[in-house]
Amino acid sequence: MSNSPNARSMANLLSTLPDRLPRPATVGDLLHAMGDHGLAIVLLVFAIPAIVPTPGIPAGLVFGTALALLSIQVMLGEEQLRLPKRLSAMGVPRSLIDRTATRGGPFLARLERHMRPRGRLLSLAGMKPVLGLVIFVMAVLIALPIPFGNLLPGLAVLIVALGLAQRDSLAVGAGLLVAFLAAVVSVAILAGGWWLISDWMGIEHSSNHPTG
Repeated sequence: MSNSPNARSMANLLSTLPDRLPRPATVGDLLHAMGDHGLAIVLLVFAIPAIVPTPGIPAGLVFGTALALLSIQVMLGEEQLRLPKRLSAMGVPRSLIDRTATRGGPFLARLERHMRPRGRLLSLAGMKPVLGLVIFVMAVLIALPIPFGNLLPGLAVLIVALGLAQRDSLAVGAGLLVAFLAAVVSVAILAGGWWLISDWMGIEHSSNHPTG
């Protein structure tokens, strides 16, 4: 069990998220409120809405797009993360903020109990461009309208972010495995969907052979 101050603060920061944001809040407010606490907490806060069911708003599109833009900055080694003005100005429903805190906080605390500093390879600063690329791919999958396609990519980003925060290479590796699984499942869903649509429209799945 990890008893480090950082382990406790990650869950606490998420649990107190509603108190840190104005009413009404925007995507930019979310980044500003968490940005001073490091890359990991920013990734966590933007990944959890992809996991928490949010009827009525395109949470996957909004937060997937934000994650994609943030991950590009991670790959480029930017120290301060930013978002475009139009995306920053988008409103975030209070219900989503509350659900992120009330559901994400306890879930995060349970995961943290199993994490501690282990290994160094995957948590080194030199790995950030690689991890940024993985997060970018996961963010694109989150943003795409794939049925039930947000859960695994969002979980992958969450685990990788926690692993980075705890300097736990085993956790980062687990997150990369979840990311690989998410990519495979998403490709399978997209391929299956294309096959069904093309079959319904009468599109040939194989090339036509000339008749003699």
